[in-house]
Order: sequence, then C-alpha cells, then structure tokens
Amino acid sequence: MNYLWDNKHFIITHFPIVLLLFSLLFDLAALIWKKREWHSAALICLIIGTVSTVAAVLTGPKMMRNPNVETHAMYGVYTMYLAIALCIVRGAIGLWKKRDIGRNPLYLVVTLAAVVLVMYTAHLGGEMVHRPFKPGQFPQGKMGGGQGQGASAGMPGGQGVPGDQGGQPPADGSAVASGSDSAE
Repeated sequence: MNYLWDNKHFIITHFPIVLLLFSLLFDLAALIWKKREWHSAALICLIIGTVSTVAAVLTGPKMMRNPNVETHAMYGVYTMYLAIALCIVRGAIGLWKKRDIGRNPLYLVVTLAAVVLVMYTAHLGGEMVHRPFKPGQFPQGKMGGGQGQGASAGMPGGQGVPGDQGGQPPADGSAVASGSDSAE
C-alpha cells in the first residue's frame, strides 16, 4: 500500500491526460454524429478531468533533484487553471443559459489548447521519469527482461556488460570484452 501512496502523483496524472482529451473527442464526435448525449459525456469527462488535474498538481513532488521539475510544475498549474476555467464557463452557461457550449468553435479551440497543454506537461514529466531512448538500444524490438536486464552499463539500475552499446557492435569495430578486465 505504501507503493501506491508514495507514487500517487504518477498514478493520478494519467486521469487528466485521458479525461481532458476525451472531453474534446466526445464534443467533436457529438458534432459529427449529432448525438447530444455525447456532450453530456464530454462535460462529465471535463469535470472529472479538472478535479484530477487539481489532484495531480497538489500531489506533485516538490523536492526533486531535477532541474525540469519547476517547468513541469508551472505547466501543470497552467493546465489546472485552464481546466478550471473551462469547467466554470461551461457550467455557468449550461446553468444560466440552459444550453451546452460543447459545439461552440471558440470553446473547442480553448479545449484543444487545454489538451495540448496537458500533453506537453505530461511530456515534460515523462522526460524526468524515463531515460531517453536511443535507436538500436533494443535490437529487433526486444525490450529485455526485468529491471537491469538488457540495460547498458552506466544506466541507472543497469547491469549490462561494460562498454555494451545496447546490442549494437562497437562503432570502432573492436570486440567488447566481457567481465571485469574490460576498460570503461
């Protein structure tokens, strides 16, 4: 149970990513296929996505040794404010004017901006959490076994052979020595 609590931000963040995207997709689908009830589904996705955006911002790790955490947090807050604004505007117009603005082009453009913002924020978060992928690192689409297996030397958690090029032969054509006698 500690694992879930310790990683709550990384679990929660997936909800706003998906729900804000689906809010836009439901509104667009409702326009294309003339299904009014799909606007209701879009509104529900927007509300739950907004609440989960607030939760993601509140649970974000504050003390991380990564210089990108401040930029990621800033875009997370921008996403949260935009999602809250969309909820307030859509809810207010729905309650007072008794109409859904899910088909309004300006609303759809602002919702698209929120989706782009949440995707960019997720991208920044992903860059902090996952190591960069290098072409040829996983030859023939094989990802390797568990943690550390298939990882090249020098990578966090990696137990690969020193000098391993991720399954590729060394660039200079020399053979890679295995064991403790190889130079790094």
